[in-house]
Amino acid sequence: MQLLDLDEDSLMEIFSYFNFEELLFLSTVCLSFLHLCQRQLRKIRFFALDYRKVLARPNRIEHVRNIFQALGPSLEGFRFSGGYIMEETLKHSIVDNLASNCTALRHLTINYVKLNDRHLRPLASLLSTLVTLDLGRCELEDASLLEFLQSQPLQLRVLSLPGNTNLSGTFFHEWTNCETLEQLDISYCFSLNIDRMEEFLFRAKRLTAINVTGSLWLQRNKQIFLLQGRTITMGTDIPEFQYSEGG
Repeated sequence: MQLLDLDEDSLMEIFSYFNFEELLFLSTVCLSFLHLCQRQLRKIRFFALDYRKVLARPNRIEHVRNIFQALGPSLEGFRFSGGYIMEETLKHSIVDNLASNCTALRHLTINYVKLNDRHLRPLASLLSTLVTLDLGRCELEDASLLEFLQSQPLQLRVLSLPGNTNLSGTFFHEWTNCETLEQLDISYCFSLNIDRMEEFLFRAKRLTAINVTGSLWLQRNKQIFLLQGRTITMGTDIPEFQYSEGG
C-alpha cells in the first residue's frame, strides 16, 4: 500500500503531527501533499513569525512569500518582532506580503521594528478589518502615523503604541476616525504632550481605558481624562492570544 492509498481522513490525521516548517516543506512534494498541507496550515489562526529562522534561510524572500501565501487568507492574528537592525529588503517583503495576503486579519502586533511611511502605507489596507493593533517601540513619527490611521475607515477597539519616544502627540489633533476606540496604550512615549489630546478625547467617545505609565506629565494633567462626565480608567487590559510560531 502507498501512503496516498489511504483515505483522506487518515492522511489528515498523519499530517496533523507535522510542525509548521515540515508542512511547508512537504507542500512542495506533490499536488496531493500540497492540498493536505494547505488544509493543515489553514487551521492556524494566530501566527508569530520568527525573524531569526527566516534570516538564516538562503532563499528568505521566497520563503516569506510562501509562508504568507499558505497562512494569509485564514489568519486572524499575526505577530512579529524583528529588532531595530533589520535587513530592509526582508522587512519590505514581510510588510508587502502581510498586506496583500492577510485580508481578514483582526489582530496585528509589530514590535521593535522601525516603521516609516514606506512601511505603513502598504499596511493601511489591513485597517478595515483590524480590531487590535500593537505598534510598540517602532520609532513612529506623528505625520506618518496620522496618514496611516486616517487612510481607511477604522473599526479599531484597541491601539497600543508603547515606547514610541518620537511621538509628540500632534497626530491627535487631526485623527478624526477614532469613534470605535476603546483602549489606548501610549505608555513610555516620553515626548507626548497630553495637552494635545483634549479634542481627540471628545471624538473618541467610546474610550474607557488609557495607559500613560512612565509619562511625567500625568500627575499635573489628570483633569484632561475626566471630560464629558465619563470615567477613563488608568491602565489597559489588552487581550492575549496563543500564537503558533515558525519561520
